[in-house]
Amino acid sequence: MRYISVSGTVAAGKTTLLNRLLEVLGDRAIAHEERPQDNPFISGSYADKKRWSFHSQVTFLALYFDNPDWLRGDHDYYFYDRCFLENLVLAKFRQLTGDLTEDEYAVLDKLAHGIAGLMPQVDKYIYLRCSVPLLMARLRERGRDYEQTLDQAWVENQKALYDAWAESLPREKVLIVDEDEGVDLDAVLRFIQA
Repeated sequence: MRYISVSGTVAAGKTTLLNRLLEVLGDRAIAHEERPQDNPFISGSYADKKRWSFHSQVTFLALYFDNPDWLRGDHDYYFYDRCFLENLVLAKFRQLTGDLTEDEYAVLDKLAHGIAGLMPQVDKYIYLRCSVPLLMARLRERGRDYEQTLDQAWVENQKALYDAWAESLPREKVLIVDEDEGVDLDAVLRFIQA
């Protein structure tokens, strides 16, 4: 089984692309979806960031184990809607904004790297790069109450961390998709099948 991460900042289009890939690949593929709706601390982590950010980040890590299909190996492809270690980009953002203490971030980092060492390694990354205006429009369109107060500075800062993270990945394992130009699904399929 090949492990593919559909990666990118909040509102980059990860779940949309993931659903398109699953539709095309049918029974050959399964996926982990991020499921923010199943994180009981998500709203609190936007309303009272210092109080609930750590809880929310730990919960996102825990959600990978609700149904760990990545252990089965009976499909050609397993897609992550944000790979496990990518959660540390969000945690670093929270730490830089003061929502997580250095100690809380250190615990998340140690926990995430420890668990990731036991999980199958990601074979390829599809990184969805978006402009700030597109990200802002998508945040407003999807209508999640807790995201409506996010401003352009929030999006710019998070995007900068994500772009830096994407640059740190092994180039031969990464396909960068410019969401502003649209997704060439055939190119994505060729990349994951190569």
